[in-house]
Amino acid sequence: MCGHDETVMKARQLSLLLLLFVLLLLFGLAEFGLRGVASAKREQLAGQFDEGGMRAIPSATPGLIYTYDPDFPEVNSRGYIDDEHSLAKPDGVYRIVLIGDSVADGRDVDPSVRFASVIEDSLQIPGKSVEVIVLARVGYSTVQERVLLEEEAFTYDPDVILWSYCLNDPADPVMHNANGNLGVFHHRPRSYLVDFVRRSAFSVRERLKGRNCPGEFHARLHCIYWDDVVRHVEAIGEAGKQEGVPVVFLIHPIFEEGRSLGENSLADLHARLAEVAGRAGMEPLDLLPGLSEFDPDEIKIHNERYYDPWHLNEKGHAVTAGVIMEYMAARP
Repeated sequence: MCGHDETVMKARQLSLLLLLFVLLLLFGLAEFGLRGVASAKREQLAGQFDEGGMRAIPSATPGLIYTYDPDFPEVNSRGYIDDEHSLAKPDGVYRIVLIGDSVADGRDVDPSVRFASVIEDSLQIPGKSVEVIVLARVGYSTVQERVLLEEEAFTYDPDVILWSYCLNDPADPVMHNANGNLGVFHHRPRSYLVDFVRRSAFSVRERLKGRNCPGEFHARLHCIYWDDVVRHVEAIGEAGKQEGVPVVFLIHPIFEEGRSLGENSLADLHARLAEVAGRAGMEPLDLLPGLSEFDPDEIKIHNERYYDPWHLNEKGHAVTAGVIMEYMAARP
């Protein structure tokens, strides 16, 4: 009887070992396959970046994924499309730090005409010259921009921070692919299979949370992740308070296809964001009213490949700068 039990036990152990071997083999094959797909995609994207796209390099700062390559024209030593700036604020300078994504970065327009540059050239502060330091990169979302705020912004001793908020900013840099091709190229998980499982679980959770949310992307994003939005906005406001630096919370409108800005379906969301920012101790500046007098076609980028609802053309940057400067001139 004992011999029979021992035989059964060995058979079970052998079955478990065989099962473990099969699982490890399947895991390895899946990992190998997913890595191959990712490698092929990166190889395809590498050629696009080398052909004139914004070259980027992996960021050493956790959470940022990538930064601009300082060897690329117009990129400074800290990885931003901007001039070099000393950390110490020169005497007689009114210093503004602008934090944001591709809208603040001035995607598709010359850096000299983006609203940061227009403000620097035109804003009048009695007895002082104006310096605008741009901390913005294409695709960055709120969680990445908070790193820029906490790690860099205050080291410049700014007089004010302009927080450039776009309605796609709550998107997750990786799970929503908010960083686009740059994120795809530079995101290197330790395990591509684990990353695939995490993405799948994230997608399921989002579908469940969004069952009663609107279908429009920006409204849906804020509906599903509103608690996260509030938490981030409160953290931004608290950081400004602790450092004694006022934060102006700029809310950029979305150009909805077939609608004027006066008919914008997200106006209520703008109002909610302004309310949250105000409660957090920031100065909300909704750009929607100031831009509403213009036809969207006059002030937005026109992309031949797809409809771009976010980015401003040269006139759009000039108009945006004008709204911001009017507000800045009226501040106490």
